[in-house]
Amino acid sequence: MDQEVYEILGITDNEHFRESELVKSLGIYGRNGIIDSGELYIEGDLKMTKIVSFINLKGGVGKTTVTVNIASILAQKYGYKVLVVDLDPQTNATVSLISQEHWQERSRAKQTLYDMFYDLLHNEKNFNINSAILKNVSDIDNLALLPSSLDLVQIQDNIPEISNKEYINFVDVLANQLERVKAQYDYILIDCPPNLGAITLNGINISDYYIIPTVPDILSKIGINLILNRIDQFVEKKHSCNIKLAGLIFTKVDTRTNLHASTKRELRDTEELEALVFENEMPTRISIAEAPVDSRPHVNSSTARSKSDYRATHQLIVDITDEFIEKIEAMEE
Repeated sequence: MDQEVYEILGITDNEHFRESELVKSLGIYGRNGIIDSGELYIEGDLKMTKIVSFINLKGGVGKTTVTVNIASILAQKYGYKVLVVDLDPQTNATVSLISQEHWQERSRAKQTLYDMFYDLLHNEKNFNINSAILKNVSDIDNLALLPSSLDLVQIQDNIPEISNKEYINFVDVLANQLERVKAQYDYILIDCPPNLGAITLNGINISDYYIIPTVPDILSKIGINLILNRIDQFVEKKHSCNIKLAGLIFTKVDTRTNLHASTKRELRDTEELEALVFENEMPTRISIAEAPVDSRPHVNSSTARSKSDYRATHQLIVDITDEFIEKIEAMEE
């Protein structure tokens, strides 16, 4: 391709390369795309956006904590462009990254995921994906958020009706919106509700991989097989969905209990899971529990930084993130 072609495509420099309609339509980009002497070359491999859902059918397992903190390290430490999609009506990921006041302002402006679904149910046009996504949240460059809303609870049972009202399947609503922006990100991390209803299926449908954060106890162990089976059933029926299990992370680990130790050992020894279980774990720590007080992730929460366990816990989160990157990249090979 010569310089004239690039000018026709509107690609004149590195930023235009990332933002060009051609690149967006392909859904790929080079993190170091450069125009030089009339030729486009890439330093490093072409990168595809990696979309990962975090799922557990049981609430209170630290799913949001894992999602938000991995996202923050990916963006802050490694400079990846990361979008967190908060599909959970509990809005925990949202208020872990922005203030309650900011969230309420976005809700009044009708720019939350509730409005994305509501518009299709009621033939309205308030939601705009570019306006809804909040950039550089928690004062972290490259970290973005698509916020949720408590109001999602009111319409979650009606979402399947979208298939009868619009020219779109109800499980494709999120995919249809993210298609417009996904090329701008290296990673899109989706915090799913603790169920496999219509909202969660929207996350599963668009994801390349999923991670199961789980407390190593009896009830959580039983739920893992249910998740695996239900997602397999969905993939069998939705042939365009190619989601794969990328890993299982132990959370809220209490090293004092024999139950946690025995459950971890059992899952690590399970043939179909042994290669997928993370070596690094998310223990119960004060600084992790209190970081959301500041509406910030652990890495830059002043409350977390004031705790004696901050440094050690920060390193644990970095280690988990490093292993996350390794597992996702291994799946790509």
